[in-house]
Amino acid sequence: MNNILNKTQQFLFILLGVTIPTSIAITNLVIGLLALCWIIEGGFKNKFKTIKSSKWMLFVFALIALYGLGTFWGNNHLNAEWQFQRLALLLVFPILATIAITQLTIRRSVMAFLVTAFISALASILINNNIIQPLGEYLSFIEVSYRNAAFITYNYHNVILALSFTLSLYILIEKKTKYNYLLMIFIAVYALSIFTERGRAGQVIFNLSALFYIIYYNRTQFLRLLAFIILLFSFQFIVYKTTKVYKNRFDAVSNIIVNNGEVGRGKLVDIRYVFVTESFNRILEKPILGYGTGSFGKIFIDEVDSGHDFYIHTTPHNQYLYVWFELGILGLILLLLIFYHQTKAMLKEKDGIHRVLLPFSFMFLMLVDSYFFIFILTIAYIFLYTIYSRYESE
Repeated sequence: MNNILNKTQQFLFILLGVTIPTSIAITNLVIGLLALCWIIEGGFKNKFKTIKSSKWMLFVFALIALYGLGTFWGNNHLNAEWQFQRLALLLVFPILATIAITQLTIRRSVMAFLVTAFISALASILINNNIIQPLGEYLSFIEVSYRNAAFITYNYHNVILALSFTLSLYILIEKKTKYNYLLMIFIAVYALSIFTERGRAGQVIFNLSALFYIIYYNRTQFLRLLAFIILLFSFQFIVYKTTKVYKNRFDAVSNIIVNNGEVGRGKLVDIRYVFVTESFNRILEKPILGYGTGSFGKIFIDEVDSGHDFYIHTTPHNQYLYVWFELGILGLILLLLIFYHQTKAMLKEKDGIHRVLLPFSFMFLMLVDSYFFIFILTIAYIFLYTIYSRYESE
């Protein structure tokens, strides 16, 4: 029985590498099956021992507990139920941290994730160049939507490709595979998809990862360092001049920054600018405890008159502001401690400098949206963190 459960868990973990870039619904099902196997498997004494020995996992539970306590203060908890549904995703952390995953499974999972991301990027490029129709026209289970890149929405697709790019660079630089030329093709297709489609977060992660590796490996050779930096910025310039989507997004952000949040004469102030300024103003009024779990959306609907519709927005599109707004400074500290201890643990491993790019990248992503509470990207991070932290370098 245990042997069957173990093989099932190995298969399901590999399957996540396929479903994360392609289907939220199937990923949800796979996570549910993994949780079921984890419960049936038993051995909770050893599992809890593993959990207790990990500081970052203790802080995950502490953050969840604080959200529970946050229902006892403040007057607005309209979105508390939604919040706890998202918090439940964090329980996947201890499940994946305590199941038995072999090194072969990890390598196969990486292969599944990178290959599927490549297929998704290639399909998206073909769709955006009108070579093929949106995949929903051929496959009934895929929604036909202007927001979809290939399988999932463009902003999630964009981030997953950026994380795939960073992982591919790690493997390529450290020569951990014999398929180097294939990885180079993957990287080129990832880059083409990232910079010719909507989604700015993935573009920034791509640039930060590339810049990190350029500086890290050329820091003692100034001329080579300069040459690679010029090459990176030349790539950006060419993309800007030749790609309408990238140019429009870049110009729009630049315009908002230059005009102090104003989109244009007679137009509303950019909603993200409103989120930052209004959130900070209210945080300063209650910095210690915040306004309570699930309070953000209701307070913005009732109190902020900016011309924007806040009914569809339950977060300020910034994870740090969101946690601080609802749980105060203690909640923000707990969130930061999760990533601090994850980073600290990874740095102790061989190739630690490569591994920490994952939590660093995700910490940056949380500046532009509440990605720690977004299903597919939360699961993507947990899946990749499990791989990065449990891979045994030769």
